Order: sequence, then structure tokens, then C-alpha cells
Amino acid sequence: MKVVVIGGIHHNTLGVIRSLGEARVSRENIQVVLVDEDLRKDNMIRHSKYVEKENVYCLQSDDDILVWLKKNAEEEKKVIICCSDGSAEAVMSNCDVLLESYKTPSLEFNANQMMYKETQSALAKSAGFHVPISGIVSADNYQSWDIFPCITKPTKSVAGEGKADIRILNDQNELRIMLESTKATELQVQQYIEKSMEFQLIGCSLNGGDNVIIPGFTHIIRQPNNTNTGYLKYSPIIQLDFNIDNAKSFLKKIGYNGLFSMEFIRDKNGKDYFLEINLRNDGNAYCVESAGVNLPYIWCFYQFHGKMPKMSIQCQNEVYFMPELSDFKMGIRTVGISRWIVEFVKAKSHAVFNVHDMKPFYFAVSKRILKK
Repeated sequence: MKVVVIGGIHHNTLGVIRSLGEARVSRENIQVVLVDEDLRKDNMIRHSKYVEKENVYCLQSDDDILVWLKKNAEEEKKVIICCSDGSAEAVMSNCDVLLESYKTPSLEFNANQMMYKETQSALAKSAGFHVPISGIVSADNYQSWDIFPCITKPTKSVAGEGKADIRILNDQNELRIMLESTKATELQVQQYIEKSMEFQLIGCSLNGGDNVIIPGFTHIIRQPNNTNTGYLKYSPIIQLDFNIDNAKSFLKKIGYNGLFSMEFIRDKNGKDYFLEINLRNDGNAYCVESAGVNLPYIWCFYQFHGKMPKMSIQCQNEVYFMPELSDFKMGIRTVGISRWIVEFVKAKSHAVFNVHDMKPFYFAVSKRILKK
């Protein structure tokens, strides 16, 4: 079983490699394509024991992915796992070209359009989800938006769209200043929902949404700015009071095959709002493997054999996940050094630290020390 993992120099990519390695996929059969502007040849991904260093390739942009895949096609088909929005769009937009040599994630819906948050919101609403009121604004028409407070976001979920554009604004003057300061020509602006919790459904969709696996959900405990990769708890899906049929309906509507995550917030009254879907492996997804369900391996096995592997698809236990390198400062400021150490030890799943694969962690920590 040969697999191509495409993503950035990021714990998302590392988590997929570890999930495959822990399922005994041979390291010789895992190729890793890293997309990074400065083409760092030495990085934490190359130091994982689950991959051969010569099987790690660096590309400068997502535009190079299709060329690399064509060049490295073989007679035996390989499965592709995407770990970034840019790689997901590049692969799914070219499925017809790649299907002769690869088994790819795919959509019946237009892949480029699905990357736009407004498109996702409209489809989610038609699938039965509640969606915050939203619109697209620019410097020319921002006065048409009159719902405050609001939150601004990039219009499209791909590399190059700035997370710095995620802001909470209180009036039209702040919105005007925001639009003047951003490099984007337009932004999505959305009704701000005061939340009681934020959660994700992380899963795998097979046969165009006919068979959907969602073992559990994440509940963010400590959230950094502009990202949901924070200290969190992953729990069995039966613990969440949520209509999972709407999620399955959404995936069926777009005809999606592949790994995914859906993001939601729950307001003070217990009403759930759809935020977005990531049509790729999620950055937090290694916590699912730590809870006993290996989604990357299930996806690959099904593509090769047309059936499920003989392994669990039900999450039975709660698991705490910590992105230890990014959470270190925030965690100590929030709960203190002693409590943070307790949380680190209690966490069964980590973004980079792994007792069975320590070299990526050593490399990442040494790089940070040298940088300081």
C-alpha cells in the first residue's frame, strides 16, 4: 500500500505519517510532499522514524503539486492524503488527470468553489445547519453591513489567505479601518455569536458520503487567537447532543470522499452554528488516532481494498490533546507552570511530542532554542 502525504512542515502532516506508521504501513511506501516557500530541506518531518528521509520532497508552492504528482506517477496506484487547504484544492481540482495513477480525495461539487466560505455556508444551510448571518464586504461597500459585533474572515480557505484577517469588530468605523489595513480586496463578515463552546467533528467520508465515520468530537479548552489548534478534549460522539444526520447530509450533498473536519460553535442558549468544513486531514486529527480510531489508515485501506479494515471505528475513551510547542507560553500564563506540566503529562496525545517517535520533537525544540 503506497501513500503520498501532501502538506506543510506542520504537526498535521506529522500526525498522518505517525498514524500510517503505527498501522504498520512500511516507511518505504510513504512519500511526503512538503509545500514551503523557503524550501527548508531539514525539518522535523524528515526526522520521523516512520518515513525515509529520501522520500521527503520539498515544493515551493501548491502550483507545483500537480507537476510533481505526474512526474512521480507509477504503474501501481498510490493513495493521496492532503494536509492543507492548498493541496486539497490542487488535488481535487485535477482528479480527472490524476485518477489513472492515484486514488484521491474527491468532490462532486466544484473544488475551487467549495473553498469559499460563503459557498460552504449556503450548502450547510440547505443541509439543515444553522449558519451565522454573513456577507462579503470590500472598502467600497462596507457601509452595507450593519450587524455588530461581527467577525471578519478570509473569503477562501487556502494558503495565502491571512489568519490575521480574523478580527472581532464593534462598529462600521472599525470595519473600515480593518479593510484599509488588510491586503485582501474583500473579506467575509459574519454575525458574531457569543459562544458557550466550540467543537469539531473529525471524520472520514467514503463513497461520496454514503458511508461517514465520525467517532467523536473535540471541545476546545484553551484556544489561541485565530486558530482552533489549542489544548482540547476529544470525546466519543455519543456524548454530544447533536444531530449527526445533518453532517452526513452535507457530505452526501457535495459528494465528498476523504478525510475532513467540520467546525461549530454553540451559543449561550445551546444553539449550534456551522462555521466551516475542512476537506482534508485536520491539524487536531491525531487525537482521534490516540483515542483508538486510525482515520488516515481507514481511508487508505478502503481506497485499496474497497472495504473497511478490521479495526475499531468507535471512540470509547476521552483523550486530551496538547499542541505543546504553541501552547507553552499561553498555558503557563493561563494556568501556571505547575498546572501546565500536569496537563502536559495528562494529555495522551500531543502535536509533536511522541514517546515512540521523539526525534521530530528534539529537532523542533532545538530549532526554537537556536532561534532565541
